Amino acid sequence: MAENNGAGNKAVASPKKKKGMSFGLAAFVVGLGSIIVKFSGLIRDVILGRKFCDEAGIYRAAYSLAFTIPDLFFNLLIGGAIFSTVAPYLSAQLAVGKEKEGVRTISIFVSVVSVGMLVVCTLGTIFSEPIYNLYAIGKDDIKPEVLMLAAQASKFLFPQIFFIMLAALCNGILISYRRFTITSFGPLLYNILVIVAVIIFGGNSQKNLVMTTAGILVATAIYFVCQYSFGFRQMKQFRFIFKPMDKEFLQLFRRAIPILISASIIQINTVVLYRFALQFGEIHVWGYRNASTIWQIPYTVFVVAITTVMTPELAGAYKSNLYSKASELVSRSMKSALFMTIPSAAIIAVLSVDVVKAIYQWPSSNYTDLNAHSASTFLLGFCIAIVTATVVHVFNQAFYAIGQTRVPLISGLISLVMTPLSCQLLVTLGAGPISLSLAYSFANICQMIMLGITYCRRKELAPHGIVRFLLKAALCAAVMSAVVFIVNIWLPANGGKIMQLMIDAVKGVVAIVVYFAMAVILRMEEATEWINKFKAKIFKKSAVRKA
Repeated sequence: MAENNGAGNKAVASPKKKKGMSFGLAAFVVGLGSIIVKFSGLIRDVILGRKFCDEAGIYRAAYSLAFTIPDLFFNLLIGGAIFSTVAPYLSAQLAVGKEKEGVRTISIFVSVVSVGMLVVCTLGTIFSEPIYNLYAIGKDDIKPEVLMLAAQASKFLFPQIFFIMLAALCNGILISYRRFTITSFGPLLYNILVIVAVIIFGGNSQKNLVMTTAGILVATAIYFVCQYSFGFRQMKQFRFIFKPMDKEFLQLFRRAIPILISASIIQINTVVLYRFALQFGEIHVWGYRNASTIWQIPYTVFVVAITTVMTPELAGAYKSNLYSKASELVSRSMKSALFMTIPSAAIIAVLSVDVVKAIYQWPSSNYTDLNAHSASTFLLGFCIAIVTATVVHVFNQAFYAIGQTRVPLISGLISLVMTPLSCQLLVTLGAGPISLSLAYSFANICQMIMLGITYCRRKELAPHGIVRFLLKAALCAAVMSAVVFIVNIWLPANGGKIMQLMIDAVKGVVAIVVYFAMAVILRMEEATEWINKFKAKIFKKSAVRKA
């Protein structure tokens, strides 16, 4: 339950206080969970590459294509709107002591959305072949055999998105109650189960491909059941209430529509850029996908983790008219996220090829140096997006938290126009494959400017001290980049795989030490906060051992 804050029943207790988890600790827990989940996801991708490794690339292409339409359906229909709708609304209701009303409205929302998604999944399963044939119109690059295999495999992936949706709804609810540990580490179970399915069923045949997707369906169902069970104390309050004409539900649904469209735009942009990648050959399609996965690692680990904690806190503060607290939350979140993503972008830019090889190029894999250089080319363009997407995401979640969901929609429409236009312009000018990631980054810059200007119009909510922070962080990152560049020349990542990883680890340690040293010299609060937390952990462990 949420703290009263002077409005409502005083018996309502704060979930944050009840759990005793501070903002920093919660962000750390979510970030740690994201790191582990991302790492397990990379292991999953490596195993997939080894299991579906026919020379023609038919089964690997079919596996990727099989997910395309179900994922598109999920993201277009509900995917991106779940957390950004459920968590801010329920958190705000909890903050003012209206838990009962919030639970009822969310129960209706979950019920209506579940019924709708169940219908969509059923139709997708039945009509998978004509859907994929429709998708392939005008795409001569898709082989008929690949299309047929993907359509068959997708029959298990359409039901899968139903359970993914239910798990996401659980997570949105549990985050409102500050159950961050469950929501952060739950996806690890999903990845482990998927890895098991791939190891058992993966192989270069139609039967293996279909059985793998069936195993993934089972893994998703187990993941949902576990999430529900782990959060049963909160989840048991919610009931099936199918009242699509309920007044409170309709208000919440209207609030969710712009969020839903904004999430759909992201998916559309992904499809558009994927089509541009096809112009440069199949190797660049795979390279683009690898680069997209890599740049989103720091984005997910730091930015999404921090905003996951920020969003319910900000929604509660805004609902309680605590505007100074709301401003401080956005400021702290923005600085904390940028403090980590700015050096991440710099490291990836300097060591782009090494980063790609460290993740994807393993012994006995068919991942060549040509594949690595293709992915690293895209990755260089995405380095800008690591920083700009940080600002965009923080502002988007801030707007969702205060209930102004139309502004991020307008921002998304800007990206929908700017992404293909700038990509086409860069391709025409002969920029090559990097045009795709540069176009994405440029669209992000446009979004960042629009969102920043709009949000800061309300001065009582605007973040503070950002420009001074950015100047200091940029200087720290510049010095770090120069040092790492010199170390990279002196110590290239040659030799066997273990040796390469050790050398890359040394460069990473050097980068971290230099960046934090510069941050301490410039008296950046974010650096001292991280260092103090580390010292506290060390001294605490020492005290426990002595005791």
